[in-house]
Amino acid sequence: ISGHDGGTGASPISSIKHAGGPWELGLTETHQTLIENGLRERVILRVDGGFRSGVDVLMAAAMGADEYGFGSLAMIATGCVMARICHTNNCPVGVASQREELRARFPGVPGDLVNFFLYVAEEVRGMLAQLGYEKLDDIIGRTDLLKPRDISLVKTQHLDLNYILSNVGLPKWSSTAIRTQEVHSNGPVLDDVLLSDPEVTLACIYNFTFMINGFFLDWDMKRTL
Repeated sequence: ISGHDGGTGASPISSIKHAGGPWELGLTETHQTLIENGLRERVILRVDGGFRSGVDVLMAAAMGADEYGFGSLAMIATGCVMARICHTNNCPVGVASQREELRARFPGVPGDLVNFFLYVAEEVRGMLAQLGYEKLDDIIGRTDLLKPRDISLVKTQHLDLNYILSNVGLPKWSSTAIRTQEVHSNGPVLDDVLLSDPEVTLACIYNFTFMINGFFLDWDMKRTL
């Protein structure tokens, strides 16, 4: 579930400003609907879209999320300056460019990103301790831990947040148990069948036409595979 605050800086300005909605609404509706239909234990809910700190992680957990994605802020931690020209191959700091002279400017080091996530995790652990919980699993779906901020703004004074704060129940399994259960299969997939055939692999590598079950596959069909 992706919120409107995230996404690539290469998006059109109209989309950045006007497309999408808050992840809080999408996550709440999804979590509650799954709970009401007895399906929550079959789904891992991952949310992203403008996450900036451990506070966002805790809020998402209380609203029902199991996993949490950081995109833009992780790029900024490694040197992104949000020039919003990713699609032009002219990124001034080499984050989103294939040009060697620009890639040479890339200032990021893995340690910066590691440190960022360590500090986020430390913030999450500290706030969990303040709330009296040992692990993140303990607060997933606990909307009773949330309350509206006591701030009155003309733009938001008539918003009713009771839907987000309503509690329809908790998952029967912990988030850890959901993530470790056996993943269901969709059955045999054509891609897997083809890629397990060594003749197909060689044909894709050396770019020559091959036959499967009496049908010739040309380059366009192989590219689709």
